[in-house]
Amino acid sequence: MGRRRTTAQELWGKELARARAAAGVTGRQLAEALNVVPSTVSQWESGSRCPHIEDVKRAEKLLGTNGYLAELLSVWVSREIPTEWTQKWLAIEARASTLYSFDLAVIPGLLQTESYARALLQFNRYGGIDIDERVRARLERQSIFSEGEPPTCVFVMDEYVLRRRVGTGHVMYEQLVALREAADRRDLFIHFVPLDAGSYAGLVGPFMIAKVNGREVAYEDGAVRGNVLESEDQLAALGRIWDDIRAAALPHTASVNLLEKEIERWTPR
Repeated sequence: MGRRRTTAQELWGKELARARAAAGVTGRQLAEALNVVPSTVSQWESGSRCPHIEDVKRAEKLLGTNGYLAELLSVWVSREIPTEWTQKWLAIEARASTLYSFDLAVIPGLLQTESYARALLQFNRYGGIDIDERVRARLERQSIFSEGEPPTCVFVMDEYVLRRRVGTGHVMYEQLVALREAADRRDLFIHFVPLDAGSYAGLVGPFMIAKVNGREVAYEDGAVRGNVLESEDQLAALGRIWDDIRAAALPHTASVNLLEKEIERWTPR
């Protein structure tokens, strides 16, 4: 087996570690200054987790690197497409026995129609991205429902995803009809958090939790890239958030009724 390629994120982590050491700052000191746990800094430096750009900017003030690390993060890491986390998560998703998914603003990728996916991906700002290829790759993920033994899936979405127009009205109608058909699957459950729920735990953002061979792994979405989470502390925290979201969501039948009302609203006249 050939030697594994060092990822851009791992290279960036080494630069962070080098800059921190040169400034005479320990990992714990940097963590305290940024108000994160020391293990987070360790994950940044090992390349297993990507920092938010605001954390990098704050770190640079302490380390005196004058924007160097933020620039490298942009040039190296955000342009690494496809990213290593994508490959890792897709492998996890394909082997999962159970998938829990929460989305705040859009229909999750595993349930998107081609037209809906295309309408979303056209706003991708990565240079040189082939939209057709990205749409194809997104739709290929859905093969987990038809190949082998499909996972049991629980999708929770904010009601807002039914109201925000993505693409044309016809795209929305087609997407919600497909979502209604998916809701009839015996191994797939769809729930919505109603708008009148007010503030709830899901406002932190979208994520997925997969159960593979009795073990949990999670994926946390981000504006530029995502993070695959495997530490017990992170998974425990995300599990509590998931429980709070489920408590705020409507039951499956009530959610289907809500979906049918929105289909009627989007039906072409």
